[in-house]
Amino acid sequence: MKIAFILPKLVNQGPVIVVKDIIDNIKDRVSIIDVYYFDNVKEINFDCNVYKINFFDKINFEKYDVVHSHMLRPDLYVWYHRKNNKGKTLFISTLHQNIYDNLKGNYSFLVAIVFEKIWLKLLRKQNVVVTLTTEMKNFYTERTNLHLKTIYNGRNLSSLNEKEIDAKDLVFLNDIKSKYKIIGSHCLLTKRKGIHQIIKSLTILEDYALVVIGNGQELENLKKLVKDLGLIERCFFPGYRSDAVAYLKYFDVYIMSSYSEGFPLGLLEAGLCKLPIVCSDLPIFKELFTEKEVCFFELDNAFSLAEAVRLCFTNKDKLSNSIFNLINEKYSVNNMADKYLKLYESKL
Repeated sequence: MKIAFILPKLVNQGPVIVVKDIIDNIKDRVSIIDVYYFDNVKEINFDCNVYKINFFDKINFEKYDVVHSHMLRPDLYVWYHRKNNKGKTLFISTLHQNIYDNLKGNYSFLVAIVFEKIWLKLLRKQNVVVTLTTEMKNFYTERTNLHLKTIYNGRNLSSLNEKEIDAKDLVFLNDIKSKYKIIGSHCLLTKRKGIHQIIKSLTILEDYALVVIGNGQELENLKKLVKDLGLIERCFFPGYRSDAVAYLKYFDVYIMSSYSEGFPLGLLEAGLCKLPIVCSDLPIFKELFTEKEVCFFELDNAFSLAEAVRLCFTNKDKLSNSIFNLINEKYSVNNMADKYLKLYESKL
């Protein structure tokens, strides 16, 4: 089998990490894997052929049995160039988020409406569109006639490749850990991630501090909120780190406070590091986890979040073991890759 993956750029973010994990786990079972990307950003290395192209370069689709695109520009590329393909190539796209919720949370209501319509039109050129949860599949089943298939994402401990953290960060973390219990998270800092909710909860959780690894358009707003609430000594934003997972072992409780999610890779990474986890009460989280594995809180309710943190810390041993076992059993990279390979084979 010959497979081509198309990505916007080789950045260290969820969709690209997923593709790398798929490739690493199927490369010995197929004949060729090629990765194509547009932007000159290369933070992740792939153990296969990698080609930088521009949008108007034409990939010979007929060379491949499967062309698997991820995110908007690759889907647009397939939509634009597939009209010239007369072979039997299977075209697949993975939809990594609820389009409307993601765009509304990151940009605006108007952007979300316009680009959702455009993106869904592009996806009609795909033979199969993979959603990451049943909740997402049901949402789009009611609104489109796309051929949808659900495959959960996965992570393994071996795929995390933990490194040592920055020496200056280590000094700060050890200092703050000597005074407080640490609430932590690692993510792209956008409004959709809801980090401001955690900051507000610190006014109740006086024995906790917050550490968030990541950068993004919301960073300055979060720093201003920290200053306004007088929490500068209890909040640490070191910025983007290429291996944020290395910081997780310094956390006491991990929080995913999102208003929407495609699939919580960061939560899986925290679970594999045996951290007790608090997450917002989104339907997607309740599809994937139960109160045996995580503690839920009500969105925009600082008291609910604070209560969940305390409950999570009190039951940390039981919760961390439960989620570790669940992830290894149900949300492993091996499971994810096997299901993608079976999808390729079944449609061919």
